[in-house]
Amino acid sequence: MKQYDKLPIVDAARRCGVALDSRTLRRREVEATCPFCHDHGPGKYHLSLNTATDQYRCHLCGTRGNSVTLYAQLMGVTNREAYQALKQEGKVYPMPRQEASPKDAERQPLPLERRHEAYAAMLDHLTLLDQHRENLLERGLSEERIARNQYRSMPETDAGRRLLAALLRSCGHELLGLPGFRTYYGDWTISGPKGFLVPVRNQNGLIQGMKIRLDDADKPDRKYRWLSSRDLTNGTRSYSYIHVTGDTTQKRAFLTEGPLKGDVASYLAHDALFVCVGGVNAICGLKKTLVGLGVSRVVEAMDMDQMTNPDVRNAVLAMRKEVQAIKGLKYTKYTWNPAYKGIDDYFLSRVAAM
Repeated sequence: MKQYDKLPIVDAARRCGVALDSRTLRRREVEATCPFCHDHGPGKYHLSLNTATDQYRCHLCGTRGNSVTLYAQLMGVTNREAYQALKQEGKVYPMPRQEASPKDAERQPLPLERRHEAYAAMLDHLTLLDQHRENLLERGLSEERIARNQYRSMPETDAGRRLLAALLRSCGHELLGLPGFRTYYGDWTISGPKGFLVPVRNQNGLIQGMKIRLDDADKPDRKYRWLSSRDLTNGTRSYSYIHVTGDTTQKRAFLTEGPLKGDVASYLAHDALFVCVGGVNAICGLKKTLVGLGVSRVVEAMDMDQMTNPDVRNAVLAMRKEVQAIKGLKYTKYTWNPAYKGIDDYFLSRVAAM
């Protein structure tokens, strides 16, 4: 929108408490810490703020937008409210988040087995709202598969979130080190936006982490977020885990982006094996996962926006190079009608046409 063009991106970042690299303040491209992926570690600056176009982009996670969308997402307001706030002349900025010193190591998640046990118990205490069930059914999943995959809705009230934490603690589960949980005025609670949870599993079915499919779908590039409590009191970061779904005895694995997309596509393809990265740039652990599965063939099935988005295409090419380096592995690319962005959409169209 044209009225957003003249809202300085650096001013918007400062108002949100984003830490800037002071060495770049006189440049056209100002560097800053990314408040979305947190640069995968302290002391790094992957967020680029273009002072000419007043747009931002993270070179690590790919998140992008303008002054208004940056302020809206970080402050939890609508784009209209963000625009009105940024038009005001106030120059009082919050202190930027302090970078962790080497002595203050960031809290790491609990070991996998303990995370799985706690998350599995959490899912047992939660239910799936009708609106979320309808969303999953529209994607082509069956009631039986929805139940098997254990999708659950995030608690909608503060009281419900505190109760969930209390129930887990009463069953002996440790919350310190469990991404998504933190303390608030001394009480344990779960932190995160409203939406439904997608368990992200390894090849043995253990829950490594959780992704949230946000109810606020007005931001197409931010529909999903890792369940994390990074930078919150007694909170813990989450990593971008590789999700494995389908028949793990198969020697052919489809490679795509997004755990829910993989779940749906696998189901529609009669339990085909899918290996899913959390984002086109999040390929850490991918090679190890494919080797561990013992597959002999990988079929690339990334979204069709790589045809029009050079950033996505470059990320896919980097991922492709990483996988093709595995010895003895045959690598092919699956193509379909570009009218369907994702492999799940295309598979659903084929089912509907039968």
